[in-house]
Amino acid sequence: MLLCLDAPPSSSDPLFWTDFVELKALIHPDRCYSRGDLVGLLRRNRDTQSNRATHDESKWRDIVSFAQNRAIEFGDAYPFNISADIDTIELIFDDSDKQKAYLKLLLSSLMRHVPDNSRGGLARFFEEACLTVFGKLMPEGSEIHPNWANGGETARYQGTLFQKMTSIASDIRCTANFQLSDFKPNDTGDGGIDLVAWHPMTDRREGIPIAFAQCGCSKEDWKFKHLEASYAKHHRHLPVMHPWATYYFMPLDLRQSSGDWAYKSDIGDAIIVDRLRLLRLSAQYNLWTMWPRLPLLNTVMQLSST
Repeated sequence: MLLCLDAPPSSSDPLFWTDFVELKALIHPDRCYSRGDLVGLLRRNRDTQSNRATHDESKWRDIVSFAQNRAIEFGDAYPFNISADIDTIELIFDDSDKQKAYLKLLLSSLMRHVPDNSRGGLARFFEEACLTVFGKLMPEGSEIHPNWANGGETARYQGTLFQKMTSIASDIRCTANFQLSDFKPNDTGDGGIDLVAWHPMTDRREGIPIAFAQCGCSKEDWKFKHLEASYAKHHRHLPVMHPWATYYFMPLDLRQSSGDWAYKSDIGDAIIVDRLRLLRLSAQYNLWTMWPRLPLLNTVMQLSST
């Protein structure tokens, strides 16, 4: 069901290692993962791969410290517990909507462990969850629509990317500055814009509030993908009177142990909505019943209990 479960993160950052250990606890028959489990895994990897020394105890301390911070920041949405002797991270899942949401985002952030035939459904789950939250960040009365590839017959934006961008230009009241030859033939993608929002401002004049968003699960690609929907990229062919707001949604918990942003120097002109913000905003606006289902989570949890 899941892949590469003995392949730990290539990055040394605690945020990725803590995700990995939480996943291992989620799928473990005893619903926990210990320091001994991690030390054994690291030693096996050294023996079979690089024979490079690793500070196993230091790695575990970093993971526990990050998990303890998560327990504070996520509150009752955090479905894990650190044992009193700090030797074990335990799943304490209470079947609440908020803890289900945490685990769904955890799986979304670990796409490399998900089989190819499940990745599309996981990505679509994440996009739909982001749309739910994005709608609450826009002014009341705004129009909010997805621009996904394969959006279905009811989607507002249909056809090729040229046709979609032409429709978006009309919606945000600008004269499109592009032509058909500017796009790859038969491209039906999103052009880097997953979500579109604007406020009509009660009339048909240009000069309205606009926001674009991109959603992505990659732990590395976000460093450039968070600017895919930006004004800097699109303003020449979507020449509006006022720059739009750019959002990037990610399932990663993009924080340092201190609570500040991780990789802060890589964040450009976009508003980042990460795991913590997604869950806190969902709590603020009571969105739990609007979150989409994710059958993959049920499958993973059923397998781990057998």
